[in-house]
Amino acid sequence: MTLDEARIAALVREDLAHLIHPQWYAPDHQDPVIFDHGEGVWLTDVRGRRYLDGLSSLWNVAVGHGRGELADAAAEQMRKVAFTNSYTGFSNLPAIRLAAKVVELAYDNMAGVFFTNSGSESNEGALKTARFYWNLRGRPAKVKLIARERSYHGGTLATASMTGLPAFWKYFGPLVPEIVHTRRPDVLDCDCEPNSDGECAHWLEAAILREGADSVAACIAEPVKGAGGVWPPSAHYFPRLREICDRYEVLLIADEVITGFGRTGRWFALEHWGVQPDILTVAKALTSGYVPMGAFVVSAPIMEALSNLPPDARFMHAYTNSAHPTAAAVALRNLRIFEEERLVENAAAMGERLGGGLRRALGGHAHVANIRYLGLIAGLTLLRDAERGTAYDAAEGVGGKVARHMREQGGVITRFVGDQVVLAPPLVVRAEEIDQIVGAVESAVRAVTGG
Repeated sequence: MTLDEARIAALVREDLAHLIHPQWYAPDHQDPVIFDHGEGVWLTDVRGRRYLDGLSSLWNVAVGHGRGELADAAAEQMRKVAFTNSYTGFSNLPAIRLAAKVVELAYDNMAGVFFTNSGSESNEGALKTARFYWNLRGRPAKVKLIARERSYHGGTLATASMTGLPAFWKYFGPLVPEIVHTRRPDVLDCDCEPNSDGECAHWLEAAILREGADSVAACIAEPVKGAGGVWPPSAHYFPRLREICDRYEVLLIADEVITGFGRTGRWFALEHWGVQPDILTVAKALTSGYVPMGAFVVSAPIMEALSNLPPDARFMHAYTNSAHPTAAAVALRNLRIFEEERLVENAAAMGERLGGGLRRALGGHAHVANIRYLGLIAGLTLLRDAERGTAYDAAEGVGGKVARHMREQGGVITRFVGDQVVLAPPLVVRAEEIDQIVGAVESAVRAVTGG
């Protein structure tokens, strides 16, 4: 559908009058792109302009837009039943089959699945489950959660408290006091290898010792910090994180809301380093965004504890739409597409093309540093002087200018985090589309920075 300018202007006025958007700031919403439809990696707006979806919309449209198979799966299930209660004593076929499929695809130590509606709910449920588990083990003081700097874990009060980006805290406080963050220790005497954003695994150990191991229930970590700017870890980071958690009896929660289901060229990202978490959280690519759904997945010891509860310890955690039959049916068909079209393998191959292309195009550029990627997720940093590490002033908005140029001149939509440009196209992306993304990034960087 293509609309004339008068109708578009009326839509924008109506939007501004009534629709509160995520991360809402009205001055930045005076000329929004209003999407109409999509196909594959392409989106088309109400003016008829086409854009390459360089971030899978919000990291989630893994199998691309316009997949009739998923619409058919939803319609078929909706014709059978609107909704069924999944509280204890009731279940439904798609949810049973999806739980088994998720356990099959996940880490070898995983055993049980609780379905949610979003990544935020998944991460909050993971924290509640960690506390519940330690209570069952007779250790009720273990209630704290340690999260990391520059992390993102969601938008509820608890998950915003987990998030290590202060912009998400302002005006929403006070935050949950039992959620704390790693920080650079005053004295750090170790031979650790830092992440690409400078954080060392032993920051976690320092945080555990600071808080007291007997009070810490869990640590939560994204295998690749996504919304914080795409920061992959060093090769030794997560093995050391796992060892530290084991040493102090702290559960490791892997937030794979972005990295789960193939994004990094493996089904789940910690496979790269041979590490298994105690709790895994997912959402986004589980249904490729076609309907809302998430989950937290627990290890065999936690599942065994939940399966043998004393009478006074029911697991009183619930959402009306948990294990919704339509969402489960769509997720099952979505995961079949992953397998039939070998999308995990394509993510690995196209990720190498994307990361390698960015490094060839902009490696050594005077205003570009830290070109990083893992599978089909990539980022780069814009600096006033890359050699000296001198940053641009925030007021200059260089990241936003690059993203705008990419959209308006290169036909590629993505997001930026300050002066970090981030990329994560759908896993169905083809080589020529990757090359268009690389070309758009290069052209935008050179046009905006003058380099």
